Amino acid sequence: MKLRIMPVAACIAATLLPGLPGAQSAKLEGRSVKIGCLVPLTGKGAEWGQGAKPAIDIAVEEINAKGGIGGLPIEMICYDDQTLESEALQQMSRLVDRDKVLAVIGPCFSGPFETIAPQLDTRFKTVIDSYCSAKPGLSAMSKWAFRNTLTSDKQLTPVVKAWLDEYKIKKVVIIYDAEDAVSKGEGAAVLPKLLKENNIEILDSLTYRTKDTDYSAQVTKAKSLGAEGIALGACYQNAAAIAKEMQKQDLKVPIIGGACAGAPGYIEIAGKAAEGTYMSTAAWLDDPRPEVQAFVKKIKAKMNGSLPPYSGPRSYDIVYSFKYCFEKAGITNKSADLDSDRDKIRECLGTLKDFPGVAGPITMDAVRDGTGITAILKVVNGKYVNVVK
Repeated sequence: MKLRIMPVAACIAATLLPGLPGAQSAKLEGRSVKIGCLVPLTGKGAEWGQGAKPAIDIAVEEINAKGGIGGLPIEMICYDDQTLESEALQQMSRLVDRDKVLAVIGPCFSGPFETIAPQLDTRFKTVIDSYCSAKPGLSAMSKWAFRNTLTSDKQLTPVVKAWLDEYKIKKVVIIYDAEDAVSKGEGAAVLPKLLKENNIEILDSLTYRTKDTDYSAQVTKAKSLGAEGIALGACYQNAAAIAKEMQKQDLKVPIIGGACAGAPGYIEIAGKAAEGTYMSTAAWLDDPRPEVQAFVKKIKAKMNGSLPPYSGPRSYDIVYSFKYCFEKAGITNKSADLDSDRDKIRECLGTLKDFPGVAGPITMDAVRDGTGITAILKVVNGKYVNVVK
């Protein structure tokens, strides 16, 4: 699926983020500035893509209403990667070779990111900047790979401690998706490490496959072992189904989930079974900062009153960081300079430090992973609340 924002200035009044660094550039060549995006609008990651796409649209509309980039409107060319590695790779090829984009926002999920990254240095030589890929270590695969998000180890470190402190848990069973990249990374590496650091006994690690719908065996085993808590490496649909199975079997122990699980869909699907669950996130939309609440107002209007997971603010911020680097790096937007323009953008993104954003200031670390504000979420009365005081 292809979605294109046509290169026409949006007829809306909008303001840039307060405190946005200025970067002047000469008038660019051409009719538009082409940026690509990979968004999972279907498949297991649909809620993440459906939150990112309208946020990207808002940023483009705002920037185009203010004159675009170098006097030209942004032309955003987006494809639905269906949360599939093969589809993401195919669409990345289209964006780079056929559409001639300067840089790519996405992909969201770690599996597609991990598939594309090894080919960046030799084949694509175009920046990818993910707004929600969270498996540790992936950006180090290529100098063209960036992530404006927090890896799941960074997200989960404070959440695990808060979960253990509240529930006084000593014995845990881990249940994780053995196919999904970030879920497997959390279940097999991140959660075991964090639990052991907190002197927690891991009774067992149980796996399932992404398309599984029956989790009765895993829950039965966890119950028989005397688990005092369940740690999940799962996306929100699977996590919700496991919570409901726990409720069905009367396994009344607290749950903790990672990067992919903490979407609004978890609560919507799990219902009352979600109560008390701890989740991580890489952005918090109840943050009172004016720029956050301005974004909330705009994204709610786009999403019929709903709010996105952290893919929304993180992708919105990437559009603005691209604008900044396109102008600061001095690209020409000439077809003959495409390769050198792409390289200039790569160099600029690697130097970002305290760049203002809705999800918090962006600073790229040594392996091109971003920073920013996080929160410790707990499900209370059917809503996520930030338990950080």
